[in-house]
Amino acid sequence: MAETQAKIAFLILSEDPGRAIPGLVMASRLKENRGDDVRVMFFGPGVKLAASGKVDAQLEVLRNAGVLPKACRGNVEQFNLEAEIADKPVELLAAGAEIQEYHHLGYTVLSF
Repeated sequence: MAETQAKIAFLILSEDPGRAIPGLVMASRLKENRGDDVRVMFFGPGVKLAASGKVDAQLEVLRNAGVLPKACRGNVEQFNLEAEIADKPVELLAAGAEIQEYHHLGYTVLSF
C-alpha cells in the first residue's frame, strides 16, 4: 500500500519556547524526512515568540525545508510587533481565513 502524504498545520499559540519549539521541530522534520504537506501559523501570544528572536534558528530550518511560517497580522499589530517581526522569514496574513483554509483542505491541526 502506498503511503499518502499527511497534511498537518501547526498552530503556535504559546509564547513559551519550551512549549512551541517541539512543534516547530516536528513540523520541519515531517517536511524534510517524510515530505508531508506542512504549514505553520503563529497566532495570539505565539506571534510574540515569532518576533522575539528565540526561535530564529527554527524559523531558518523551516524555511530551508520549504515551509514559510505565517503569523496573524492582527495579533502582530495588537502587540505592536511590526518592527520586530519585519526581518523574520514569516508571512503576515489574516489568521481566520488561513485557519478556515486548513479545515477546507483537510489539514490536521496541532496546537503548541
